[in-house]
Amino acid sequence: MGAYVGRLSWSSKCARRGGAPGLGLVLLLFAGSAPLQASPAAPAGAPQDLSPTQEVWAGTDVTANSWSAYSGITAALLGPLDANGWRVRAVGGYGVYAYEKYKATIRGTVSFGDALVGYHHQFGSLTLKAFGGITAENHVLAPFDPDNSVFGADLGAKAALETWLEIDSQNWISLDISASTVHGGAYAAHTRAGHRIRPELSIGLEGAASGNAEYNGGRVGTFLRYTWSSGEFSASVGASVDRSGESGGYGTLNALYRY
Repeated sequence: MGAYVGRLSWSSKCARRGGAPGLGLVLLLFAGSAPLQASPAAPAGAPQDLSPTQEVWAGTDVTANSWSAYSGITAALLGPLDANGWRVRAVGGYGVYAYEKYKATIRGTVSFGDALVGYHHQFGSLTLKAFGGITAENHVLAPFDPDNSVFGADLGAKAALETWLEIDSQNWISLDISASTVHGGAYAAHTRAGHRIRPELSIGLEGAASGNAEYNGGRVGTFLRYTWSSGEFSASVGASVDRSGESGGYGTLNALYRY
């Protein structure tokens, strides 16, 4: 996937990311109604360039003790998305989670937003995208947990690297990593190995790890990815575990549209 979709995962103990379903719906409706435009600088009679210059996405992530939803947009500043060049990205989200402590259930909500600038470069069969910018998170806990340092609003820096390698016409791998300074530091890594059973349909295995000052965890699962000329859809299921030994299942759904 060209955008960081489905990698913003949750833990049941201390959620790291969330989403805004309303924002995702607005973005997707806008994308579906927006016609592809030729460059206004193109001379009369010149061929129109209808290559996509923006992509929007939305997704959701569910575990036994949490759910999240997120959405975002990436835009190429000078040229189409599949060409080398600068990018800008905005992401927003919201979610809910719960964990047991002090013989009580502590429930939390989190909202977040990213504003990033990056560069896309193609090295033959290898695609690299690097981003940097600011990120903000706001965690609210009820009842209050004095031992949880990931609480309240915080603003920090964020960096992300996304890679995609076409091994051959049927096989590919991807690796996305990110780190931020919010709430004492957070990280995430997500990798997929896919096999195309048809040109537009891939199946494969995925693994992920994420953490912050209060949480570390990982997950392993399988995914299904369907692509078409202007977008893609993916779904994954699997098992997760955190550093406290808590384990369970997870599921994700993601959709992306280019225009």
